[in-house]
Amino acid sequence: QNILLRIPDMADLNENDVVLEIGTGTGGLTRLLAACAKQVFTVEVDKKLYELSSDILKLYKNVTLIHADILKTKHEINPEIPSLIRNWLKEHNQSHLKVVSNLPYNISTPVIINLLEGDLPISLMVLMLQNEITERLMAVPGTREYGVLSIITWLFSEVQVMKKLSPESFWPRPDVHSALVKIRVNREKFAGRITDYRFFKKIVYAIYTSRRKTLLNSLGGLNLPGVSRDCMKGIISNMHLDERVRGEVLNLDQLISLSEAMHTFSQKT
Repeated sequence: QNILLRIPDMADLNENDVVLEIGTGTGGLTRLLAACAKQVFTVEVDKKLYELSSDILKLYKNVTLIHADILKTKHEINPEIPSLIRNWLKEHNQSHLKVVSNLPYNISTPVIINLLEGDLPISLMVLMLQNEITERLMAVPGTREYGVLSIITWLFSEVQVMKKLSPESFWPRPDVHSALVKIRVNREKFAGRITDYRFFKKIVYAIYTSRRKTLLNSLGGLNLPGVSRDCMKGIISNMHLDERVRGEVLNLDQLISLSEAMHTFSQKT
């Protein structure tokens, strides 16, 4: 409870803020958010918890409780939820949204990626996460934790660990350590540097779904039109990299440069 009481302050909530919470549970955090914010949209997939929280939160006129799964698929947020929120923001002349949530650990990675890549006007996220996910958010090139989640997080935001939490902080006690994380979203951070974001993601996924392969072999599996193996060797050489290097050591700037060079060649066909 002491930790929950601190979360609204970590999110710098005020009476003008609109909040999205994922995982209403019994409404403990929802009530604290509603006391500070203008409007709270809270999503709960479990029918029994939805019914329980509906009763608990019925007196809060600034809470919209949604019985749904936040994810339509692993790669897509349930479109009905962003649509509802965007319409409300437009009607009330609101320009931004904050996400504050004890995020269910089993969906943390796809939810964070999809929210960062999506078009909801998110300015800030304060999330309770499994410590393993936190380490991946902040991982640097060449480490075991560094991967797709790290790259997309660095691309669109800045991350700060606010507090680390031991299993003893919770009841019932989980088997994992947790952390409260603040993510400041800035989708313009690398604006203008990536010509085709889907192409960039294709390159990133090729590297990190075969991270034990060399960079050249990982990219070779894409079979991109106009980008021969010799062409890839030339691009890698121009970046002053050894073709035998593994792609997982490339930092964000190098990944962008690699993607842009390959995209240029692919467009010539």
